[in-house]
Amino acid sequence: MTSFFQRIFPQVFSASPPSVSSPVPAPGAPAAKLPDAAPSKAPTAMVVRRPLISANGDVAGFEFCVDRDVLKLMQKSADVHAQSACAATVLIAARLVAMEGRIGFARLPAAWLVHVAVPKNESGTWIGLASDAVLTSDMQLAVVGVAQQFRAAGATLAWAPTLDLGTADFSPDFLLLEPTAPTVGALLENVRARAPALCHLPVILTGIANLEDLELALQSGVSYASGGVAPSASPVSVAAALDVPAIKGRGDAQPLPPEVSRVAQLLNQLSSGVDTDLIVSAIKGDIGLSFRLLQRMSSASFAQLGAGASIDQAVLMLGRNELQRWLSLMLMQFSGIRKAGSALQEIALWRSRLVELLAIEQGEAEPGQFFTLGLASMLGMLLNTSTAEVVKILSLPPLAAQALLAHTGPWHVYLRTAALVEAQNVTEAQAVADGFGGAVRVIELSDAAWAWAAANADRSKR
Repeated sequence: MTSFFQRIFPQVFSASPPSVSSPVPAPGAPAAKLPDAAPSKAPTAMVVRRPLISANGDVAGFEFCVDRDVLKLMQKSADVHAQSACAATVLIAARLVAMEGRIGFARLPAAWLVHVAVPKNESGTWIGLASDAVLTSDMQLAVVGVAQQFRAAGATLAWAPTLDLGTADFSPDFLLLEPTAPTVGALLENVRARAPALCHLPVILTGIANLEDLELALQSGVSYASGGVAPSASPVSVAAALDVPAIKGRGDAQPLPPEVSRVAQLLNQLSSGVDTDLIVSAIKGDIGLSFRLLQRMSSASFAQLGAGASIDQAVLMLGRNELQRWLSLMLMQFSGIRKAGSALQEIALWRSRLVELLAIEQGEAEPGQFFTLGLASMLGMLLNTSTAEVVKILSLPPLAAQALLAHTGPWHVYLRTAALVEAQNVTEAQAVADGFGGAVRVIELSDAAWAWAAANADRSKR
């Protein structure tokens, strides 16, 4: 599988001619199997995407940067055309998100900006310039000149504190920070103690290692944060040192609401092949579920049902696979209150859909089960309970339990791939070995999953 970068500068990657990838299937569509791709020794170039979480706890946009292996290769090659092409691709990805009304945050080396064409309209795009190398005085002037053109086109700009642009007349629009201090707590102390002239500027903190630190940052004056969303293996609280209140949602596991058991029972019945009439009867016996299902069917997607649709018609129209997905989404409504709760729900949707798309890619007979698998991997965090309890409540099949609890078995490859995407560690060799057609294809599926998650985030909260 040949990447965008390999097609436009093969002299760097020694790429073969591009092949055509299959389209991403819609939910419930039959598998579209790709031909096997030959492993590549060169790192696969791609734009890395991570959710940018706001102080309100929702996904405000996305951070885009160049894959770390590609970044190293570009810096060693000193190929100006390759570097500018990488920068342009990152900026285009950010611009597309900005056009959808979210923040598109492009983070790239300052020197790469110089040879990028400035668009007529860059409104909504935030650009963060990294200090990857010491700039000469001529390069400083060139970077400032192009940055001013981007600002004139509507972009919002900032640069790393260690980046010297050689002028005091060009000030940032926001503060760009990375966790370079000994601890996140020390870094956040610096945020709180910043000069009065900078207090009005938004603060973006990137590269946070785990969920606890990310939520702490959002509670301590950071406007937007990106990084890992998995809980740390051995969290160390620095809240006391910073004199901030404890973040809700942490602590010991809490008893699950009875509604969770009722939804889980329906999911179990669907998975075990119980007759649809019994499923309809069980939904009718729960006023809350009946109301929410009819509310779902009143959307424009099911306008053909007209007013006064029945539960029977709703279940028939949805089908068992979509009904299983809808019930899985229902479980997120019972998630605990925590700082990044809204963002976590959208991330859970992304992971669930990505795991399902990967299963479709592999031709799995029941891809809906893999949607539930992806969601189950985050439900412990969302419901403030253990993964073992999630497996028990949902009565997940043995292969799902093995993947979630023992991190082994044939289903674990899907969860592992999703985790590698989150950690920006997808490699060509690993993606090919796992049967997903290459790293570029995995990222294509991830982008499709993000689009699906954005479109379904509000519906999951109803």
